[in-house]
Amino acid sequence: MLTIRCACIALACGTLPLAWGAASAQPAWREAYQSSPATYEAPSEEFIKFANQHWNVPAEKLRSDLTPQPVSGTIRYRVTLQASGSQIRVRFSNEEVAIPLRIGAASVALSAGAYAAKPDSLVALTFGGAKAVTVPAGAPFLSDPVTLPVKSGTELLVSIALASPIMNEGRGGAGFSVGAGDQAMQAVLDRPSALNGRPLVTGVSVLSDKPPRVIVAFGDSITDGNRVNPGALHGWPEVLAQRLAARTGGQRYTVVNAGIAGNRVLASGWGAAALSRLDRDALRIDGISHLILLEGVNDINFSGKSPFGTNPEITSDDLINGYRQIIARCHDRGVKVYLGTLTPNPGDAATSTAAKRALRDDVNRWMRTSGEPDGVIDFDAIVRDPAAPSQFAPAFDSGDHLHPSDAGHMAMGQGIDLALFP
Repeated sequence: MLTIRCACIALACGTLPLAWGAASAQPAWREAYQSSPATYEAPSEEFIKFANQHWNVPAEKLRSDLTPQPVSGTIRYRVTLQASGSQIRVRFSNEEVAIPLRIGAASVALSAGAYAAKPDSLVALTFGGAKAVTVPAGAPFLSDPVTLPVKSGTELLVSIALASPIMNEGRGGAGFSVGAGDQAMQAVLDRPSALNGRPLVTGVSVLSDKPPRVIVAFGDSITDGNRVNPGALHGWPEVLAQRLAARTGGQRYTVVNAGIAGNRVLASGWGAAALSRLDRDALRIDGISHLILLEGVNDINFSGKSPFGTNPEITSDDLINGYRQIIARCHDRGVKVYLGTLTPNPGDAATSTAAKRALRDDVNRWMRTSGEPDGVIDFDAIVRDPAAPSQFAPAFDSGDHLHPSDAGHMAMGQGIDLALFP
């Protein structure tokens, strides 16, 4: 969770050879969209009470929204691609689920606005030539490639007609539309309803004639975007992607989002721990050259007795050693790591104790001075209030004093020095 105002960016310490080499002149698949799979532990009563008091959400509504519910029919996702190409391939995930995922039919299309498809662009997806597929528990599954020319910024619809219900829990920040029965090949869903949750679509790759390098934005809800409308480009990674796409000169890059709301570096519960999911959500990606890590606020806020239950106390050394592990594993793959400084804690008595504020300050000091990452992006400096440095600047505060506003996300994305990506 993080943000701020000026363009404070770190010094890259030396260069690392990219394990995958320079950008290839041959056509290659590149990730153009990602949403990391995640499941969530049951919310504690402390969290229900905290959310009720601080976010004015009725306790019963919270309990209902955060209890997994069965979903059937056709699910339609709207995603924005960050790379161009002539063909696409969709990645579905059943990696966090203990029972098979049964897909009766699936399709892709260009968006005509919201969840309506351009009729002449609707294309059925197949899996080894078959219309239906059963995805094993714990596994991802790739569709067959389909010809559908797309550009960076294209809004794509992916529809899944479920052959059996799935369980959906309303945390995760992604919105989708649901219609009854098999409507995968319909341009407009009949009598749809809106839901939130983690998407089954966790990646879209494009076949690019000039494959870009890939930047993975890796973090919690401040990276995930904490947004309901999945087509809303207000997250800082999307702002960075737009800036890189618009610049002249330099290498070509795509930015994919590997944020999970509530995620932690050291512990699972709100998605797998960053240390657990690093390979799955980042290092597996073809063409990855950089990882921007903005995570750790939740580790601090969850530590000890908190609104999120009672967890083991962590120290700044614990969190720093977690960052060191991520840096080492990325460097083994020839991937540069830029660390984002942690943005302000919310300021309430439960999560902003003197000890937790000191822990955050220690971590940010290490990031800025250690020289261990390849660079530092000072998100804290960008979003903090100069008159009260422990708080968000009012314009950059979403209102909960923990997440950035749309203006805060814009400032974060605009504050990243593009020279970090030559």
